[in-house]
Amino acid sequence: MLKIVGMVLVLISSAMIGYMKSLKYTLRRQTLRSFLSSLNLLITEITYSQVTLSEAFAKLSETSESGVGRFFLLVSQILNSNEGYTAGEAWEIALNKVENINLSQDDIKILKSFGNGLGNSDIYNQEKNFKLASELLKKQLIDAEESSRKNERLYKSLGILIGIAVVIIFL
Repeated sequence: MLKIVGMVLVLISSAMIGYMKSLKYTLRRQTLRSFLSSLNLLITEITYSQVTLSEAFAKLSETSESGVGRFFLLVSQILNSNEGYTAGEAWEIALNKVENINLSQDDIKILKSFGNGLGNSDIYNQEKNFKLASELLKKQLIDAEESSRKNERLYKSLGILIGIAVVIIFL
């Protein structure tokens, strides 16, 4: 009886590990989508509402998905801290501080390069910077969806199959 319970636990554990590994791909896609929509909202806020970057980031933190919302809240707090940070510096500090953002290193590089141009020029050049970042993030999203299609099912199946293999070894 104890052996059967152990085998079931091993099978469930390995399946859960596979599902957790595949979840990273889903979360990356969601985070990229959230950043894309947030960047579109940000350019709208800056262009048409003409609010300060700090206010725009605070608004975005309320409307964005939790991980991305925390990021924008952190950027807003850094800008409001009166420590003399530029928008680009605040953006980079927030990218380095925020945890569990579910992005690849390439995604983070794109966001950092976008942040470097943030607040350094007029609205016309800011729009160009937003468009460039949006296009690059869209390409990353397409890559994320492709790798997700390949790897999500693989990790789920692999987790179950490894569990079955360990159970067979126990027999």
